[in-house]
Amino acid sequence: MAETTALCFDMYGTLCDTSSVTRRLGEVLDLSGVLTDAVDETWRRKQLQYSYQAAQMDAYEPFWEITGKALDYALAEYDIEPTDGERQRVVEAYDHLSPYPDAAATLEELGDAGYTVTVLSNGNPAMLERLAANAGLEPYLDDIISADEVKTFKPDPVVYENAASRVGSDIEACRLVSANAWDAAGAGSAGMGVAWVNRRRDPPEAIGPTPTTVVDSLSRLPDVLASE
Repeated sequence: MAETTALCFDMYGTLCDTSSVTRRLGEVLDLSGVLTDAVDETWRRKQLQYSYQAAQMDAYEPFWEITGKALDYALAEYDIEPTDGERQRVVEAYDHLSPYPDAAATLEELGDAGYTVTVLSNGNPAMLERLAANAGLEPYLDDIISADEVKTFKPDPVVYENAASRVGSDIEACRLVSANAWDAAGAGSAGMGVAWVNRRRDPPEAIGPTPTTVVDSLSRLPDVLASE
């Protein structure tokens, strides 16, 4: 495997916790804890499903729109009818996701170690820029690379290939860092190295290459990369 020079971090679920939307869901819609968790789970599941569908159906639309439609589905499933203002406040929770506690320090340490540190995400540029700024991650990023640039979504190989082109590197010298097993499998299939942040100790995907590196937290990544 080529020496890694660029690290491409997934944003949603890797650097920032998508389940941190539950606070705003509960507050804005006055939901119980159990119902809030159920809506959150459905929202995230449909967000990913709709991105897959849009890619397969050649029906691309920005991830912000995908996220809103996934929320609409989740609310409808549980017969929740927010006002337009309430819906807007809830979907804007994606601009204010909580970063994982070790995210900023890990990005800073890896940047100081000489890696090119970027985000590679399905999010469209405006939503990624807002989140990176609000989460305090922006100072530690060399770039933000969006799937919007190629008008499809991960795990389409072209998303990972575009990232390598953007950082000016062979794809083998780029490494995706993701907590999403399907994303890790997609990057590996495209020829990119992978560091899978397996916080829940899940099994790897049955389809796609086994991740080249597995860590249980972002904070472990600098030491593991240094030892390879």
